[in-house]
Amino acid sequence: MQLPETNPRDDPNTLWALQVELMTIAQSVLGPRDTTKRIFQPQFAEDGPHIRNTPSLDGAFTELSLAAGCSWHLTVFQMAHETVHLLNPIPGNTNNLEEGVAVAYSMHVQPSYGISVQIANPSYDHALQLASMLPGGPLKAARHLRDCVGALSEVTAQDLEELFPSVDRDVSIKLAEPFV
Repeated sequence: MQLPETNPRDDPNTLWALQVELMTIAQSVLGPRDTTKRIFQPQFAEDGPHIRNTPSLDGAFTELSLAAGCSWHLTVFQMAHETVHLLNPIPGNTNNLEEGVAVAYSMHVQPSYGISVQIANPSYDHALQLASMLPGGPLKAARHLRDCVGALSEVTAQDLEELFPSVDRDVSIKLAEPFV
């Protein structure tokens, strides 16, 4: 997709097309999403970016930062990350594994849009470092984990140890810990 000259907040059709495209790419890389949940139009919110589940938990949508409303580059950066969470939109905190994979996915798709956005954040950097210690890298390992276990946020240290016995036990424990 060619990024337009419009502002994302003023172009809901392109915003939705971007969400659909990012979800399609995510599924090709990380496996199918939970189709029991509907994905709704992305929004912009003061406390974004994150995903928001619907009150009835039948679906979810991405809430991007207000700053992303003026920048397609920031929109792609944030939406790609949040798309990983939309694969299995489960209420509550994620773990270091899912956050590390979300960072890796955002970095993976950005060149397709001719952009490179990175915001230094020690917590996300640490999660990416941990996920990068998995065999095959974070995206390939995440696909295997999703195929075998399901939602990344529900992967336990025991799951990691069983599927990746060569990974240091401390790394498995840290990947399964809640993201802070």
